[in-house]
Amino acid sequence: MKQFEFGAWIYSLLLALLLAAQSADAANVVRIAVPPSPMSLPFYVATERKFFEKHQVKPVLIGCGSGQDCIKILGEGGADIASSSELPLMFAAYERSPVSILATLATNNHSLKLLVSRNLLNEGQLNLVGKRIGYVPKSSSHYYLDTFLLFRGIDPKDVIEVPMAASELPVALVQGRVDAISVWEPWAEKTLNLAHGEVAHANAPRLYTLTFNVSVRNQFKNQQADTVHRVLKALSEAVDYIRDYPSRAQALLLRKKLVSQEHIEKSWHEYIFRMTLQQSLVSTLQGQARWARREGHIQSNLPEEPEYLDYIDASFLRLHKSDYVDFVYR
Repeated sequence: MKQFEFGAWIYSLLLALLLAAQSADAANVVRIAVPPSPMSLPFYVATERKFFEKHQVKPVLIGCGSGQDCIKILGEGGADIASSSELPLMFAAYERSPVSILATLATNNHSLKLLVSRNLLNEGQLNLVGKRIGYVPKSSSHYYLDTFLLFRGIDPKDVIEVPMAASELPVALVQGRVDAISVWEPWAEKTLNLAHGEVAHANAPRLYTLTFNVSVRNQFKNQQADTVHRVLKALSEAVDYIRDYPSRAQALLLRKKLVSQEHIEKSWHEYIFRMTLQQSLVSTLQGQARWARREGHIQSNLPEEPEYLDYIDASFLRLHKSDYVDFVYR
């Protein structure tokens, strides 16, 4: 009798292992393009805490240098989901890229900074006319630069804008190849650490609230809508985890070397992690579109401003968290 019971126990164990393996195999592989930013934290948390696995999603995180690169990869079919600020999506809509915004995951109104060589400061006065300023074209860095200059009463055409990749900006400023840079975190902090006091932060009112969003390739959401729902559920749990266990979330950022302990102590309160779709997202996209056309960043042969509501699909978040979807999307 005991031998029979032992055999039945072994059989049950093997069956459980087989079912678990089959469940794992049944999980849907999702390619997710993620830039190295503190605002990508929900994706890192969902991966490390196995929230994706809980919802039967196998994440394949694709590293990209910036949100702009991530959206390009997404539009070309190299990823199914991507994380980025809203500005690359504004340009993607102009180019009729087959992508849709699903939700905003994070906001920060102090992530973008203009850093300048200290020799540009004369008794606190900043002289930028005729200076070389590094920026990442068609990104939030680009938008913030022009916004900062206009706030200071400087025509963007009166400076020498030097386009380059985000990863190149810190060294370019420290080596003197440019006089200033417009850059987001964590590159701003990396620049200040490299510069050893030779670079200063040009203070300004908080001119721009950066949003970080999750977007999807249209073909993927149409063919695998259930998987998209699972991804959003995992990310929602990750956002809740960041809220409930901030010290653990911060430790993850430190392990990934995206920020320093000093940055967390000084700036953590500026990161707002919440899964939403607010009307302000559309307003921001529309304002950026007008800026891009006015400043000549949009080719003249492209059509008029897109209807951005056509590039925001609220149906997934509405089913999941209807209270977090603003009335404009209903």
